[in-house]
Amino acid sequence: MTTDELDLRHLEAPEPMLRALAAADRLAPGETVAIVAPRLPRPLLMELAQFGYDAEPEAPRSDGSVRVVIRRPDDAETAA
Repeated sequence: MTTDELDLRHLEAPEPMLRALAAADRLAPGETVAIVAPRLPRPLLMELAQFGYDAEPEAPRSDGSVRVVIRRPDDAETAA
Protein backbone atom coordinates (compact mmCIF):
# COMPACT_ATOMS: atom_id res chain seq x y z
CA MET A 1 0.00 0.00 0.00
CA THR A 2 1.35 3.41 -1.00
CA THR A 3 0.72 6.40 1.21
CA ASP A 4 0.42 9.82 -0.40
CA GLU A 5 2.38 12.54 1.40
CA LEU A 6 1.49 16.23 1.69
CA ASP A 7 4.25 18.64 2.68
CA LEU A 8 2.48 21.40 4.60
CA ARG A 9 5.56 23.05 6.11
CA HIS A 10 5.54 26.05 3.77
CA LEU A 11 1.90 27.06 4.42
CA GLU A 12 0.60 29.59 6.90
CA ALA A 13 -2.16 28.80 9.40
CA PRO A 14 -4.90 27.73 9.08
CA GLU A 15 -4.09 26.29 5.64
CA PRO A 16 -2.13 23.21 6.86
CA MET A 17 -4.99 22.08 9.08
CA LEU A 18 -7.59 22.70 6.39
CA ARG A 19 -5.62 20.76 3.79
CA ALA A 20 -4.90 17.88 6.16
CA LEU A 21 -8.58 17.59 7.13
CA ALA A 22 -9.64 17.75 3.47
CA ALA A 23 -7.15 15.00 2.58
CA ALA A 24 -8.42 12.85 5.46
CA ASP A 25 -12.00 13.41 4.35
CA ARG A 26 -11.19 12.07 0.87
CA LEU A 27 -9.84 8.78 2.23
CA ALA A 28 -11.77 5.57 1.66
CA PRO A 29 -12.04 3.22 4.64
CA GLY A 30 -8.64 1.66 5.35
CA GLU A 31 -6.69 4.21 3.28
CA THR A 32 -3.92 6.45 4.61
CA VAL A 33 -2.34 9.78 3.85
CA ALA A 34 0.76 11.30 5.44
CA ILE A 35 1.34 14.96 6.16
CA VAL A 36 4.56 16.74 7.06
CA ALA A 37 4.02 19.65 9.44
CA PRO A 38 6.60 22.17 10.70
CA ARG A 39 6.03 20.86 14.26
CA LEU A 40 3.73 18.44 16.08
CA PRO A 41 0.20 19.50 15.01
CA ARG A 42 -1.63 18.92 18.31
CA PRO A 43 -4.85 20.74 17.29
CA LEU A 44 -5.01 18.65 14.11
CA LEU A 45 -4.48 15.42 16.06
CA MET A 46 -7.34 16.33 18.41
CA GLU A 47 -9.63 17.21 15.49
CA LEU A 48 -8.83 13.96 13.67
CA ALA A 49 -9.55 11.95 16.83
CA GLN A 50 -12.94 13.65 17.18
CA PHE A 51 -13.79 12.59 13.62
CA GLY A 52 -12.69 9.01 14.29
CA TYR A 53 -9.44 8.95 12.31
CA ASP A 54 -6.26 7.22 13.46
CA ALA A 55 -3.26 9.59 13.45
CA GLU A 56 0.25 8.38 14.19
CA PRO A 57 2.93 11.08 14.53
CA GLU A 58 6.51 10.00 13.96
CA ALA A 59 9.50 11.28 15.91
CA PRO A 60 10.47 14.86 15.05
CA ARG A 61 13.00 15.23 12.26
CA SER A 62 16.25 17.16 12.68
CA ASP A 63 14.54 20.38 11.51
CA GLY A 64 11.69 19.92 14.03
CA SER A 65 9.13 18.91 11.41
CA VAL A 66 6.87 15.95 12.09
CA ARG A 67 5.39 13.39 9.70
CA VAL A 68 1.91 12.19 10.68
CA VAL A 69 0.22 9.20 9.05
CA ILE A 70 -3.57 9.60 9.01
CA ARG A 71 -5.76 6.54 8.50
CA ARG A 72 -9.49 6.26 8.01
CA PRO A 73 -10.67 3.15 9.89
CA ASP A 74 -12.35 0.32 8.01
CA ASP A 75 -16.13 0.21 8.25
CA ALA A 76 -15.86 -2.96 10.37
CA GLU A 77 -13.58 -1.12 12.84
CA THR A 78 -16.01 1.78 13.28
CA ALA A 79 -18.94 -0.59 13.84
CA ALA A 80 -17.15 -2.44 16.65
